[in-house]
Amino acid sequence: MEIKKDILTSKERVMAFLQGEPIDRIPCMPIVTSNASHLIGKTINEFQLDPKIMADSYIAVYERYKYDLSYIFTNTSYVAEAMGQELVYYDDEPACTHNPIIQSREDLHKIKVADKNDGKFPILFEALDILNEKVGDEVISAVCFSGPLSTAATLRGTQDFVKEMYKDPEFCMDLLKMATESCKNFMKECIAHNALPIILEPISSGSILSPKLYKKFSSPFTKELVDLAHEMNSLIALHICGKTHKIIDLMADTKADILSIDICDLSIAREKVAGKSAILGNITPADELLFGTRADIMGACKKVIKEMEGYGGGFVLSTGCEIPKKVSFENIDAMMDAARSYGAYDFNSETE
Repeated sequence: MEIKKDILTSKERVMAFLQGEPIDRIPCMPIVTSNASHLIGKTINEFQLDPKIMADSYIAVYERYKYDLSYIFTNTSYVAEAMGQELVYYDDEPACTHNPIIQSREDLHKIKVADKNDGKFPILFEALDILNEKVGDEVISAVCFSGPLSTAATLRGTQDFVKEMYKDPEFCMDLLKMATESCKNFMKECIAHNALPIILEPISSGSILSPKLYKKFSSPFTKELVDLAHEMNSLIALHICGKTHKIIDLMADTKADILSIDICDLSIAREKVAGKSAILGNITPADELLFGTRADIMGACKKVIKEMEGYGGGFVLSTGCEIPKKVSFENIDAMMDAARSYGAYDFNSETE
């Protein structure tokens, strides 16, 4: 097995991939997020609260792997925080919500539509500025943020919010509209900082919602964000955690340019998406990457690359979800090595 050297930079590769032009290897994007801080000896909390540490972490990870996208993400609640939700911060874990701010319809006055300067948003924008200056010529940065439904569920509490879909759907819609406007304000600023927006919707998972509920309460608001990104001449990605085989066609109907999938048979995904979107996925972070050997990881990547060969919408080798902090950096090396061996293409830099 030969691990070939990259010919193109990460940015050149992704731009050529998106334009349907020849590339030297399959794009590969292990979803390395807050655990990037450990590569420079910092905690996840320092990473979340200091834009320089955040940027330096991503620069260090990029320099090690030369992967194809910096996936900027801190926690699933920072949009809700900007709307008024209090978060609990830990030393070496992502911040999270303990007590949802919305306990009933009467609590809607406690939150607001977030602006670009609210919460921890400015930290991400400052980190983006540093990344653009230091490595922007080599790699594209993306910002992942919780979408409307997951943000609304954070503000209300997931279990109660799902119950409200049946008991008080109008209340859910009111909360979703505020969350959507907050996401729009954040996303517009991300695009202004030359970042690719990635909508994260863990609560839209088929493990939680039926296709009917997804179609009513999640898809229309995702579509609003996708439409706005396209109006701003930006591509946009959609990631839904967990099982998505029953909603993958509805995800494609949002017209998101890239679908990042977690637990979904790739044969089902390529059939139902049918070239409408690029597909990104779906090496299991908690199986192959956490517990597998180098041979296990490379074998899993080889299988996925083979299965998606010839997919008309384009395929990016990635993890199905965020890589846990206990995954060794050497195991991520194995994933990149698989892309440079099993995913290498014939490419002549002098003639292309």
